[in-house]
Amino acid sequence: MRIAFFGGSFDPPHCGHLAIARAAIEHMALDRVLFAPVGTQPLKRELQPAGFADRLAMVQLAVAGDPRLDVSMLDAPRADGQSNYTLRTLHELRQALAPEDELFCLVGADSFLTLKQWHGAEDLLFACDFVVAGRPGFLLNNLAAALPEGVRVSGTPKLLAPGCLSVLLENPSRRRSHLFVLPDLKEDISATEIRQAILVGVEGGPCDEHSVLPAAVITYIRTHGLYRGSGEESRP
Repeated sequence: MRIAFFGGSFDPPHCGHLAIARAAIEHMALDRVLFAPVGTQPLKRELQPAGFADRLAMVQLAVAGDPRLDVSMLDAPRADGQSNYTLRTLHELRQALAPEDELFCLVGADSFLTLKQWHGAEDLLFACDFVVAGRPGFLLNNLAAALPEGVRVSGTPKLLAPGCLSVLLENPSRRRSHLFVLPDLKEDISATEIRQAILVGVEGGPCDEHSVLPAAVITYIRTHGLYRGSGEESRP
């Protein structure tokens, strides 16, 4: 099987997340995308208004009905209280998969641009192949600038499908991996802006051009009163 790990805060999960997953399935011939809400994200430790249980429940609602999308508990809060690191999670997932399974790490362009700040960034890029969901204005020179020291683009990027590029990465030890860049997506959705909009009554609905949240997610948010306080706290 070809499986992509898609981690993140998902606070809340929105139509942009679903669009990224489905674009990856289409262009990379994936069998499954695993949505993994993170327990404690080191780079956003102070920016997670909703608790893990609520975010997990919302992700389960968002992916329901699409058998290609699943929810993973690999990035759930750790018993030792430590931060969740993608490098460690990918190693654990790789060990749980069959030897013949192909593993990818799916990220949005904005997240990839912060890669240098991630724990074990250089090793991370060689733990598995990465798939980056492009956005308007995301260029290959942006990608190269985001690579950690010692990792470089090797050779000329190859066009796999309209707008979908394959980039070979290499480090001084001759370790290699592939980075796939998906076509530009028109989804320009900010979870922070969604939370602010909820305070004034955002409407949810089917994931189309008129909505940013799945209907089931907005119902859950209203039922449980999420994001209604200061914008920084929610129920335990």
